[in-house]
Formats: sequence, C-alpha cells, structure tokens
Amino acid sequence: MRCLIFCYSGTGNTSLAASFLKRHFEEKGIQTDLFIYQEPLKEIPDPSAYDLIGIGYPIHAFNVPEVFLRFLKKLPALKESKDYFIFKTSGEPYMWNRSSSYLIDKALKKKGYHLIMEKHLLMPYNIMFRYPDGVVKQMYEYLYALSDVVTKRLALGEKDQVKFPFSRRITSFFFRIEWIAPKVNHPLCHSRKKRCINCGLCISKCPQHAMYKNKKGVIKINNHCSMCMRCTMNCPKDAIFFGFMHAWRVNKPYNFVKLLKDPSVDDHYINPQTKDYFRHFRKYFKEQDEILAKYGIEVKKDF
Repeated sequence: MRCLIFCYSGTGNTSLAASFLKRHFEEKGIQTDLFIYQEPLKEIPDPSAYDLIGIGYPIHAFNVPEVFLRFLKKLPALKESKDYFIFKTSGEPYMWNRSSSYLIDKALKKKGYHLIMEKHLLMPYNIMFRYPDGVVKQMYEYLYALSDVVTKRLALGEKDQVKFPFSRRITSFFFRIEWIAPKVNHPLCHSRKKRCINCGLCISKCPQHAMYKNKKGVIKINNHCSMCMRCTMNCPKDAIFFGFMHAWRVNKPYNFVKLLKDPSVDDHYINPQTKDYFRHFRKYFKEQDEILAKYGIEVKKDF
C-alpha cells in the first residue's frame, strides 16, 4: 500500500502533523510520500500512482485557505475512484470548523476522489494570542498520539461517513470574506528598518513566495500573501509590521521539543477542573481520550 499526502502549512503545525502521519504509516509498513505545497511549485506527484491520498491544511476563519483550494482543484481527474482522508489543524475545537472541508470535497468528488475520513487536530494559535506552555505541550503530545490513531484506522480499512452540516456551511460561507483580507492587508505590510537585520528568513520561507525587498531595502508583501503569519512568527527580531493584523501577531515559534523534554511544564493543563478560556477545550480532550483508549494508544511523554 502506498500513500501520498498533500499538505499546506503556514507556521508549521500542519506539516508537523503530516510528518507524524508519515512516520506512523511507515511504522505500519505503508510507504508514504509527503508533498508540502509551497510556491514556486515543484513537480507534483501523480495521485493515480497511490492507493490512498491524504490532504492536510490549517483552518483559516472556518475555511480551507483559498490558495490551497486552488491548488487542489488543479489535481488531475482519476480514471478509477480513489479514497482520500483529510486532516486539519486549528487553535480551537469549535463546531464552526466542522464544514471547513466542504469545498475540498465538492471539488475532488467530481474528479473521482472519495472522502473516507476527516480528523480535526488542535495545535496552538499563530495569531491573536500565545498559548501557555502547558497547553502547547499537551497539544503536541496528543498530536503524535492522534496521528497514530488516524493511521491505525486507515490501515485497518475503517471508513467514516463524513458530513458537512448545512448550518456550519453557512458559517463558513460568511467567513470566506477572509479570503479578501490578504489583498486588502498586503499594501500595509513591511519590515521595520530599525529592527530588521536583513537575514532574509521571511523571504526564503514564505510558502506563497509573496515577500520581496524593494529598491529602498524594505521588505514588502505582494498580493499572493495568504496571511498564514509565518513571517511574523518566525522573524527573529519581530520586525514585520503586518498591517491591520499587526496587534494580533504571535512572534517566536513554539519550541515543541524543548517543552516535551521539560518535566517542569505540566501537560495536563486542560482537564476537568480547567476554569480559564481553555475550559472550552475540555470536551474535545475527553473525546480524544475515549478514542485513544478504544484503539489502545497512549499519549506518550517522549517520542
């Protein structure tokens, strides 16, 4: 059995999930190739050469990022129907995320791709506010375990009937106005000369190839921006002014590996007694614990 995973990732949460899926698939003897969407595009693998297709993306305002949807719509039609699964990441477990994949399935169904499973995985925010270390560590550990569940279920031949509730599709439709935001916001974005050290990291790592340096040496963003926030999160000097989203930026990436190895960071931040904002996450983690127990998979503290 061979699996091909197409993945779009902004700050790296979704590509991390994809790498865990690849690892768990290959532990089960399933050869897996990973294609990370990034402009300019490299040669795209032929989906018809694989037995199973995976599609991963970060949820942007209860939707698939428009740039990734455009890419998926260009995938070739299949001569024979083929199963595919979706994994998606976001910073919250809210029900409005339930129909974020609707447009993907609508486009791929016409080309012979049959959706058999979807998994929503929580990872820390790259926008609005920084998550506490305990939450980050807990999400990272669960990401590894839950990606193992996904691969185990698929290896066993299990399939789900994935539905996109109409009421949630309406929510996604209205929030699709976010697709316009990058085109409005990008002229306001630039590097701040007093902070920028001209390391070029933002330009080289932008998944949309949307960043460039103008004649005055100021880094700017063109209209290909998808507002993934990779530049603002990874800038070592917090030098990117990100337009009207600037106040919501999160700077400095989460050091998952360091947190995993730090015993002083409690990885049970979200529990039945949690009272702060993350009390809204208790139901999600309770459900995931039940799924993990069903498939005999433990949340590991070291991997």
